[in-house]
Amino acid sequence: MSYSPLVSIIIPCFNRERYIQTAIDSAMSQTYGNIEVIVVDDGSTDNSVSVISSLYGSNVTLITQKNKGVSAARNTGFRAASGEYVVFLDSDDWISEDLIECHVKMARTYQEVDIFCSDFKGVDEKGEIGPLNRINWPDEPGTPVELFLLYPPPFPACEMYKAATVRKFGGYDEDMKGFADSTLRLNIILSNGKVVRTKGGFGVYRRVENSITKSGRLHYYAVKLIKKLLEHPEVQSDSKLKELINLRLVRHRLRIWRDVLSFHTQFNVSSIPKFLFHLFNTMKMDPGYLLFIVTYKPWKKSSDAVF
Repeated sequence: MSYSPLVSIIIPCFNRERYIQTAIDSAMSQTYGNIEVIVVDDGSTDNSVSVISSLYGSNVTLITQKNKGVSAARNTGFRAASGEYVVFLDSDDWISEDLIECHVKMARTYQEVDIFCSDFKGVDEKGEIGPLNRINWPDEPGTPVELFLLYPPPFPACEMYKAATVRKFGGYDEDMKGFADSTLRLNIILSNGKVVRTKGGFGVYRRVENSITKSGRLHYYAVKLIKKLLEHPEVQSDSKLKELINLRLVRHRLRIWRDVLSFHTQFNVSSIPKFLFHLFNTMKMDPGYLLFIVTYKPWKKSSDAVF
């Protein structure tokens, strides 16, 4: 008999009655049969719970909890999961029907790998699905530290984790409301974890603005992640890793300049107070930001250097 491990698909949900059916249907429609689907409702105030209960009944495991954030919801689902592998599927995304089968084929070949990741597609504002995007992960198992540190990660729906690895690192850091995915991936990769690109299947990402992005707090968690990385045991004595992490911070800072501050650099009567307001808020999240502007001159840098 071929190796057919149980795969747990965990779907955190908060006020996603509009999208949750698409996510769950994609999980339930997998060509690979040995799966369990666990949905964790994180204190929704809309009709998400009633939609899930009425449509799926006992076919999915539904757990409800008070609102604690997506990382806590994922951890709740993970604690209830029995799978040897686990997929964290966000409630506004979905996966191709063959994705789990393709992941498991890779797992049969590379049982030492900690994270498998597929290619992906995006959905635009009109709901139209774009072309397949090839991820830049290695085609053979590897530990691409520089890639993980300096370039934006894929989204969770593309990935399948070895459950033992997630358990080893304590699941998601519930203190990280932003960059929680990156925190877990980087903990794994900095500890010499192995990753590989899955051949076949894909995840579909729907861009839905969340409260952290809307409030501008994303940079706060970017800086917080940098601090956590610099405290990692593998980084303490490795000057090359410290250099890469500091370069990541530069790229995050460039992003704030490009996405926020650069829109208020005309220095006319109306733009000056707006510039100062956003600069002050950024400096509250990132005290070194003013020195960065003075020394780095972000207006002279290419947008290609942005994280």
